[in-house]
Amino acid sequence: PHRRYSWASTTVEDIKRVRKELGGTFNDVILAAITSGFRTLLESRGESVDRVVRTLVPVSVRRRDLAGRAVGDGAYDNKVSAMFAELPVGVADPVERLDVVSRQLAGLKESNQAVAGEALTSLSGFAPPILLAVGTRLATKAAQRNVNTITTNVPGPQHTLYVVGRRMLTAFPYVPLGAQCRIAIAIFSYDGQVNFGVTGDYDTTSDIDVLCHAVEHGMSELVALAT
Repeated sequence: PHRRYSWASTTVEDIKRVRKELGGTFNDVILAAITSGFRTLLESRGESVDRVVRTLVPVSVRRRDLAGRAVGDGAYDNKVSAMFAELPVGVADPVERLDVVSRQLAGLKESNQAVAGEALTSLSGFAPPILLAVGTRLATKAAQRNVNTITTNVPGPQHTLYVVGRRMLTAFPYVPLGAQCRIAIAIFSYDGQVNFGVTGDYDTTSDIDVLCHAVEHGMSELVALAT
């Protein structure tokens, strides 16, 4: 009863188009759209955008092969740590915003920030629900890093799923709040869709719909510039 929940949507095709034409990775494009959302949210509140929004990004620390795929010993254990990224809400231009996000995340990966962190979980089972939950665990452990939000991206199946003969049309993720964070964002891809589930504190974030609409608008801006 003390939480609010809203959502936003885009498509795998649109994100790939932006990535191809404007640069960056799949996750860079997602974070650029989220940055647009937080910029609009701050402006709607009359707050300054001359700042950054620091987000915790759970990442896998599994060893990878030459193709970039995570590999291991065949066990279903999850090795997860975190990176701390700064969303450049002060940048007005969508393409420049994407470039700033892309360069920053590339630098974080090269610095092995995530790999340096201890793997915090080793649990049996299917990875996506565990990764959705681990964002909260990491944020709780990292409160001293002044984390403003959590953004956890979980890739899902890119084919249609069925339950007792009924097609699952769409799937929206949920991630709980942790530590001092008042907004948390989970991203889940399924069957060509990319859906954002936004959790907010009930008392302080009655306007998370503003954030969600702005995430979709931010993606639309990038798609328009990529065509």
